Amino acid sequence: MKVLAIGASRNIGYFAALNLLRAGNTVIFQLRNISAFDQDADMQPFVESGHAKLVKGDALVEDDVRTAWTEANADGVPVDVVLLSVGGTPKFTLSKGFVINPPNLCTTSLLNLLSVIPHDLPTQPKIVAVTSNGVTADSHKSIPFLAKGFYSLISVPHADKLGMEKVIHWSAGWSEESWKDGDPEAHILPQGWEARLGGRGGWLKSIVVVRPAILTDGEEAAKYKAGEDLSGLWTVSRKDVAHFISNDVLRNWSKWEGKAVSVGY
Repeated sequence: MKVLAIGASRNIGYFAALNLLRAGNTVIFQLRNISAFDQDADMQPFVESGHAKLVKGDALVEDDVRTAWTEANADGVPVDVVLLSVGGTPKFTLSKGFVINPPNLCTTSLLNLLSVIPHDLPTQPKIVAVTSNGVTADSHKSIPFLAKGFYSLISVPHADKLGMEKVIHWSAGWSEESWKDGDPEAHILPQGWEARLGGRGGWLKSIVVVRPAILTDGEEAAKYKAGEDLSGLWTVSRKDVAHFISNDVLRNWSKWEGKAVSVGY
């Protein structure tokens, strides 16, 4: 299996990519810093063997994403999976809680990706997009009451994740009735964004949205709950989200395809 990983220099994307490499797959990483793995003892054997391929670029720059897509397909073997796990490093402010810069990091990265992937491919790549639990109004209702105070502190990053989910919802042709969150703010998703994606929704046929609970740096336990409309999820380690992606989502694609899946403890 050939995987294009965007936003996988660390955290969920990194751990999922490492799992996939250890299982014998090939992963093409788009990296802003091409030397990110130079001192990484776990990753270096795969870089040296050619199973991990590194392409310099920024997910915020459409031409860079196009280059990554072109390089990933350059050998004539099409990409099977695109893993989009872009995320910024939040900074805490007294006025807004945690913020990221730019505030539309994830939404812009997704728009660039979907602008680059041809819509008329005979077989579309499987896309795994990582957002967050509690982003939509319906998923927010499922959050434990005592956890909602923390979620109020991450409303700015969640606005960006909501932009991602709006783009996916429209592109995949999910029912309009199931979208209850209105339009994301203009600085997240500017007016006319649909035109960048051909102006017609419903073309995206093969995607899974992964919505982790509050993320921790804990170890992989491989003991978590995953499903649609799950309630009572508190936290989940980044390594367990990666395990879910590499060991369940991609191995059982027909089970999860076309769904937004929460994962946590």
